[in-house]
Amino acid sequence: MKSRIKLTITYIIPFVLLLVSGFQLFLQPTFLNTNDTATMEALLDGTAREPISGFYFQGGAISQMLLTEKILKEIEDPSLPNDSQPEEIKNRLGRVLLGQRLQIFFYVFLAALSLTSFLSLYFRAFFYTFLNRILYFFGFIHGLFSMPNIALAGASSGRMEDLFWVIPSLFLAFAWIIGMVYLMFSIGKLFSKDDADRFYSLKNLREDESEFRSEGNRNNSFVTVLLHFLGIVALGTLIGNIVYIPLFVLQKNYSEPFGILIAGAVVAVSAFYIRNYLKFGKSPELSTYQNLALGISYLQVRFIRIALMILLVLVLVVVFILFLFNLLTINFGILESLFPSIDSRQNL
Repeated sequence: MKSRIKLTITYIIPFVLLLVSGFQLFLQPTFLNTNDTATMEALLDGTAREPISGFYFQGGAISQMLLTEKILKEIEDPSLPNDSQPEEIKNRLGRVLLGQRLQIFFYVFLAALSLTSFLSLYFRAFFYTFLNRILYFFGFIHGLFSMPNIALAGASSGRMEDLFWVIPSLFLAFAWIIGMVYLMFSIGKLFSKDDADRFYSLKNLREDESEFRSEGNRNNSFVTVLLHFLGIVALGTLIGNIVYIPLFVLQKNYSEPFGILIAGAVVAVSAFYIRNYLKFGKSPELSTYQNLALGISYLQVRFIRIALMILLVLVLVVVFILFLFNLLTINFGILESLFPSIDSRQNL
């Protein structure tokens, strides 16, 4: 009975986060406090009536991005004189627009992750643990950031009757956080290995391919390794001059066509990967569309793992650079203390 309740909860949570993503994209709840005279937005609601304190729904991230794009386009109107186009405001709006686009991308990603997490659970694919743990982590972050917003909204209202929704909302957010942490550690025990084995052949695909490698390829000589290295350098140089440099020039001078090109390339590669996943790992127990849904879910697993690997590499590079910089700073300090004639690092 306990496991059945837990399974039902794990089925519901992806749809809750999908609903949250949809609200953030299209509608955002906003607490309006008419007693707060620090902003005039409360008095400019487009009607002739004085607004009442409470919760209202305003446009989500998509409408806010469209509004920012409209304002930026009006500022950059070529018919306006140059002194009416302040560069500082345009740069600030550009940064705001970039942040809004990243926000939209995140919520679209969270919505897709919610669907694929549910599909991996429903069809009991072997990668359901990884996808749902990532989903619960984002759910934990969302609950963690929602608690201060709820407390600030209740405190800014200045009315005792608002405590009737503030306190239960805080308890609900706290219970949500505890539930996300619990599920992150216990989701791996939801199904047994025998019950969650669909697409399992993809997990050992690398080991299966190693059986077809000849023994001679594993014991390469120094000359063979050197030839491989030179071939990789030559191929990298060729690709850099033929592909990377033209792409860099394209994205610098033609940003919109470059974005369309990248999106089309991602879609084409995704379709190629899904085709291969279906070819090697489809389950005979499922229909074509069900296997296709699992293939898309597994594709998101690969994207997330690649993104995590890139993030880890970037963190290691940044840590190494900071360590090297601090080490050089310490060396400069030691040299300056040993040799007082060295006035600064520029004289070294």
